[in-house]
Amino acid sequence: MTKKHLILFSAGKDRPGIADEIATVLYEGGANLEDSRMVVLGGTFSGMTLFSCRSEQRGEIERGLEDLKRRGLCTYLYEAEEPTAASPPQGLPLRLEVKAMDHPGIVQKVVHLLHEHRVNIETLDTQVSQAPLSGTPLFTLSLGATVPAGKPIAQVKEDLLQLARDADLDLMFRS
Repeated sequence: MTKKHLILFSAGKDRPGIADEIATVLYEGGANLEDSRMVVLGGTFSGMTLFSCRSEQRGEIERGLEDLKRRGLCTYLYEAEEPTAASPPQGLPLRLEVKAMDHPGIVQKVVHLLHEHRVNIETLDTQVSQAPLSGTPLFTLSLGATVPAGKPIAQVKEDLLQLARDADLDLMFRS
């Protein structure tokens, strides 16, 4: 009875009940849902769900997922590591938020700069909304990362601030 950790990736046209259907397939298959992110993007449900189960339960879960596929939900299972087996990130946390008038390249410039500093991005959320009065598209990026040990976080922050000045971005560091 080996315990497995799997990530279920799922996507399909949004409709009420998808989260319930996924949770039910996992529960009825004997799995324990441990961590998940589910969101509607452009009218499409998209989910990532980390769960654990015994090796022999995987077949039952896969059969349940086949039923979801017949109802229009694309699914893919990925074998993950035991979450507690992964080494905790070594370094300092970096949390930031960027706001700007929407235009191409904001995400690429921010993540490229962080990559140059070997910063590990752990969460990245973006959204375009409309300005209240003008209806102008406004872009927001929220990011959580770890600056590697030995890398001066002050240098990373200064480089991000310079990028914000050059690209006309509002940048705020969070705790």
